[in-house]
Amino acid sequence: MHVKTDVFCAGSVILPDKAGRQINVGGWSLESTFGLRLYTPSGSDGVNGTTDWEEDYPTLKLQVVGGETGSNASPQPNLEILPKPIGGDTVIELDWLARTDPNNLYPFVLVLPSKRLFVGYWNEARILDPVTFDTFKVLPNIPGSVNDFLAGRTYPLEGSAMLLPQHAPYTDPIRVLICGGSTIGAGDALDSCVSIAPEGSNPTWELERMPSKRVMTCMVGLPDGTYLIANGAKQGVAGFGLATDPNLNAVLYDPTKPLGQRFSILNDTIVA
Repeated sequence: MHVKTDVFCAGSVILPDKAGRQINVGGWSLESTFGLRLYTPSGSDGVNGTTDWEEDYPTLKLQVVGGETGSNASPQPNLEILPKPIGGDTVIELDWLARTDPNNLYPFVLVLPSKRLFVGYWNEARILDPVTFDTFKVLPNIPGSVNDFLAGRTYPLEGSAMLLPQHAPYTDPIRVLICGGSTIGAGDALDSCVSIAPEGSNPTWELERMPSKRVMTCMVGLPDGTYLIANGAKQGVAGFGLATDPNLNAVLYDPTKPLGQRFSILNDTIVA
């Protein structure tokens, strides 16, 4: 497969369609930081795909939040709509991203059932209006470490975030799950997951201890509603050689079980 510009440090998302298309935005430096890329799988069982990456794909509308102008360069504490619509830029400066730089890169952005946007960044979270992007509600600070309330969940103190599944009749407010992270300076990886119902009547974070510390957490939702948590390190932060003690243990998280009983320890992996 081929891309025209460097995708290192870019952001990606799998689109919620049957094809499983992937959008990739930004990159490492220079021209790649303007990259907008689309990949559409074309394979089938036993048959390799033949499609490649498309760049500058104009028919999809995307919201991009945060980042930097290049590797370890000036921050971009704003959001914008891509591609730029007729009439000019749609860049909106966000004071809360400027205030929390540089511990808010790759912020967690999730669409809630109300169509409002949940945003998690460093150790803070809020809900945005989907039209004006004004703050609809500031949520309680995200719990960090027991000995460091400034511990964070986004790059370089990197964890992972997912929406938890809803079940019929879909009346319970949806919950957000964030796992892993680290502390500033000491780089003590966090051993907890936290969850909240952002649109509940009294949104409050619930904390659960993971079996081990983990920064640069990888988390994926499985078809049965459980979550696989793997990879990362037990010490350090994200970046170039800034973490040690790889976490080779995989964990399964089951949100249907009682709080405090949701983790199952799986086999060790060979890749962190």
